Amino acid sequence: MRVANLVLCLPFLLGALWAAEGNPAWTQESRELYYGIPVQVNFSPADPALAAKVWTALEAIDPVYNDFKPGSEISRINAGGPGTYPLSGDLAEAFALAGKARELSGGTCEITVGPLRRLWRGAEKNQKAPEPQAIAAALKKIGPATYRLTGNTLEKLVDGVQFDFGGVVKGMAVDRAIAILRQAKVTSALVQCGGETGCFGQSPHVRPFRLGIPHPDDPDGDSWCRLACPESGFSGSTSGNYRQPVVIGGTTYYHIYDPRTGLPTDTHVLSASVAFPGVTGKNGLADAMTKCIAIRGPAGIPAIEALGAEALVLVRQADGTIAAHRSAGWDRLLLPSDPPEPQRKP
Repeated sequence: MRVANLVLCLPFLLGALWAAEGNPAWTQESRELYYGIPVQVNFSPADPALAAKVWTALEAIDPVYNDFKPGSEISRINAGGPGTYPLSGDLAEAFALAGKARELSGGTCEITVGPLRRLWRGAEKNQKAPEPQAIAAALKKIGPATYRLTGNTLEKLVDGVQFDFGGVVKGMAVDRAIAILRQAKVTSALVQCGGETGCFGQSPHVRPFRLGIPHPDDPDGDSWCRLACPESGFSGSTSGNYRQPVVIGGTTYYHIYDPRTGLPTDTHVLSASVAFPGVTGKNGLADAMTKCIAIRGPAGIPAIEALGAEALVLVRQADGTIAAHRSAGWDRLLLPSDPPEPQRKP
């Protein structure tokens, strides 16, 4: 399903470095969902009925979370004023995850950034940076004090608060698909949705799945490094500014906004990756926490390590080279045959 005429700053796909086209033992399908996000579902043994079930679950995210779609559940909530709104089970789960991510990230993962996204995208359209007064006005509509969640009931407390689940829903979609495949007892699977990857088992080449972290200066053709995913499972997310940045008057801004300041995050942070090795079902959290280290930079890595996850932050230095800041265990994920991570100029 393609959602036409919608724009979202997508993180680049955490690329799967394998192929088995025509392998009858595998189901392999690719589509575009939600805002036109590239999605692929791969698993073995092949089962068309199971594939249909997975795609049905993935397609179900659009009528709930697509805030560009007037009839979606979240759009109806965003369009309303202060008051009480019943939530579907899916949306209540997303609100709960977002609250957890906010707490774990020190307030940098925030689902009420809708006003900031619209402000800066409107500024791009008009080619004029937002005035400080406009940013201050948007910030009044952002943060945990703007709403209250009680079970499956949402209370909007501030007029103009707008929720944006773009930072968690792709990971949640992967978790949902992987859960269906695990329940069906498939032996191996890989599901990708934008920059989110969940997998377990072995690739068609009868070895661990290999994933490439895109090189910020050549995201379509080069990998900064390659990972070997544990067969027990892997939940990983990469977010980078090399896809659809905000450009105003020749100045490039990051498409991730700091809810504490109202400003785009520092463009010297080129990409942020979070990986939970050995487990599936944590893509939603990984998706959210990439925003933490995109905003906080290398200073956010301890928050990722505290979750039992690994992190990589690529930062442009003053001389044009790229510095790789890693969690203590990141290098254990690298393919043993690969050389040390590069330090390359653009």
